[in-house]
Amino acid sequence: MPGNLGLAVAVAVLPDTILVVLAGACALLGVLRPRQRPTLYRWIACIALAGAVAASGSELWGMRRLPGGVGLDTFGGGLVADHLSVYVTIAACSFAFIVCLSSDAYLRRIRSRASGFFALVLMSTASVSVLAGERNMVTFFVALQALVVCLALIGALTKTRDDSVEASFKTLLEGGIAAAVLLYGFAILYGVTGSVDLSTVAASAAHAPLLVALGSTLVVLGLTFASGLIPFRRWLRRASEHTPATPAGFVLTMGLAGGGAGWLRIGVSGFGTNFRLWVTITAVVVAVSSLYAGLACLRETNVRRMVAHAASAQSAVLVLGVISYFGNAGKVAPQGPVAVLFAIAIFAVGLLAVFAVLGMLENAGVGAEVDDLRGLGQRSAPSALLLTVSLASLVGLPPLAGFFARLFVFEAAVDSGFGWLVLLVLASNVLLVVAVARVATAMFAETGDERPFTVRATPPLSRTVAIACCALAFLLGVIAQPLLALASGGASPLL
Repeated sequence: MPGNLGLAVAVAVLPDTILVVLAGACALLGVLRPRQRPTLYRWIACIALAGAVAASGSELWGMRRLPGGVGLDTFGGGLVADHLSVYVTIAACSFAFIVCLSSDAYLRRIRSRASGFFALVLMSTASVSVLAGERNMVTFFVALQALVVCLALIGALTKTRDDSVEASFKTLLEGGIAAAVLLYGFAILYGVTGSVDLSTVAASAAHAPLLVALGSTLVVLGLTFASGLIPFRRWLRRASEHTPATPAGFVLTMGLAGGGAGWLRIGVSGFGTNFRLWVTITAVVVAVSSLYAGLACLRETNVRRMVAHAASAQSAVLVLGVISYFGNAGKVAPQGPVAVLFAIAIFAVGLLAVFAVLGMLENAGVGAEVDDLRGLGQRSAPSALLLTVSLASLVGLPPLAGFFARLFVFEAAVDSGFGWLVLLVLASNVLLVVAVARVATAMFAETGDERPFTVRATPPLSRTVAIACCALAFLLGVIAQPLLALASGGASPLL
């Protein structure tokens, strides 16, 4: 990064500035020129995302000769520019870009609100990017709440569906409760440490152990909302079931990415290795969330709800990778953060692939109940195959990329002494696989509704994106090494 502090700050905030400014442009244009074609806002969003990626590339270029992959750490942890923040920013922009390209059919339903949709997409992406560069309690809290509000409002845009508006309202209520818990935890930690920088917590743990224990417990519980873990996980099911496929995929994906980045910053960059209580609490959350997700998925008869439970299980795997930074049972460098960043990309592709295929079926008039999908293999073998591949990647079946993402996290967890937790997560994953096998059996081995349908109701670009996401879920498992190298670079400031 440049030696001049002002220039360094400008370069660090440029990606987020591009996203926020063009989000405002989308919203303003929608108010001033309400009859513009929805595709105009989509291409504005695509330009903003490409600009943010380019700005992140220039930021990375400026850090090429700096040790540790840290270009800037100022304002008490309120602005951290390093390889981690760049990796998350580029990943989040990539996820949003996929959603923008696959949004054609959805835009037909919200023509008058397309500007708002893409403005919220850009603001959500910016919020995830900001979360990845925060270690300050105040700015972290603001960025997290901005993400929650944006994701809730995206669901409310489909006003023709009462259940979408109701689900968004309940998400805001649940998010408000989680925000209060998180804020109380931050307030207690600030009272003990006298600083808003989370890296000071470990140094103060010995002076007021009970207060630090209470504060850190509340912080951990508050963080479970964005990641969709117990106790704040119900919003995942509501968003998945009651929101159209395209925005539902975006909401769950950004929640997963933002939650993973937040856990890394709070845990590894913040609390650090000298304060172990939060690790124990987090391990309990991972165990309970994983087992609940597996059991809940096993009894579900709706694919949308199954995907929500699988997304919660994925988040539990990510958080397992976060706490695998601690300990050193195998006497090797802890690789938990590397596995987390690798898994964020893989899991996001799996989620986007599932919802892209579900969107095609939704446009064709096929429901999300298992009974609606019976015999789908006879009516449209390609659609059934795409859905099977995307679901298989979501739950980590080999040789798909989801399997390798879990494998790397489990290796890091075992090396860090969490073998018992890996066994619990594996048991939960077996239940997820059984649930997906039941859906695949219904599609290929059973008979159902024989009425023909066509996926041509979905525009060609959206179909192409759906097929590409499913192909990527396979290819990333075959050529995982380049992405793993990028994840290793992104995690370098944490190792």
